Amino acid sequence: MGKVDPKVDEAIQTLNMTDGPARRKLLTGAGLVSAAGAASALLAACSSSSSASTGGATKSTAGNFPKTPPWQFWFVNHVTTNPFFVPTQYGAADACALLGIPNIKWGGSQTSSVPEMVSYLNTAAAGKANGIAVAVISATAFTQPVLSAMNAGIPVVSYNADGVVNAAGVATTGTNRLAYYGQDLYASGVALGTRIVQLMSGGGAAVGFIATPGAGNIQPRINGAKAAIAASGKHIPLAEIASGAQLPQEVTTIDAYVLAHKSTLKGIFAVDAGSTQTVGQAVA
Repeated sequence: MGKVDPKVDEAIQTLNMTDGPARRKLLTGAGLVSAAGAASALLAACSSSSSASTGGATKSTAGNFPKTPPWQFWFVNHVTTNPFFVPTQYGAADACALLGIPNIKWGGSQTSSVPEMVSYLNTAAAGKANGIAVAVISATAFTQPVLSAMNAGIPVVSYNADGVVNAAGVATTGTNRLAYYGQDLYASGVALGTRIVQLMSGGGAAVGFIATPGAGNIQPRINGAKAAIAASGKHIPLAEIASGAQLPQEVTTIDAYVLAHKSTLKGIFAVDAGSTQTVGQAVA
């Protein structure tokens, strides 16, 4: 195997999990290389070292991927049985198959219970996970568990939710995770609110269904929607109604609310997958 480029080696050392302050400085853009550059360096290093992987390494099953150890990744989710995250699980399984590593361990809570999620995250850390992905639906509850995992040398990233965003659009991450994979939740809410204003140009009462009010994965969306409506100057009261974390509960709640208010409602909207699906069915 040829020698690793010194710049690549430097990036790897900077990203080493035991070098927290330097790694954090690097990933916030203040280091010698950007986060994107660091990712490229890591990919290059993996490719360079693939031929040196020995005992315990697995063989990739498709594509020109490097050999890797049998890394076991854990995903901490807030609605583990919700249809919305079926594609996530399929995608993860496909990625693991391509790389020739064990499929992810999937768990957390079926009902957005933060204590259950934290318990599963701690189990992953105690089980010496090679990496953890967590939907950070609370800005405070995951702070210490993520910190402990990172201090133990376990990379942690967030997905789908990265803490909370207040009514002014200010994010509170609450963890020292390496990176967030997901959309700008507040901005998506602003886009919804802008669309509501267009659809309800004449004003009137509207409802916004939200599975779990206050949760960091969807509360920012309804906050953004309300902000956009307020900024428009239109008088469109948007009632915020909790629909529930599981699809059957959402169906029952939304159907009952719409039937009880069908004479006054001028707009029916939602900010999560289950509620959105049910709203479509109710309107039809």
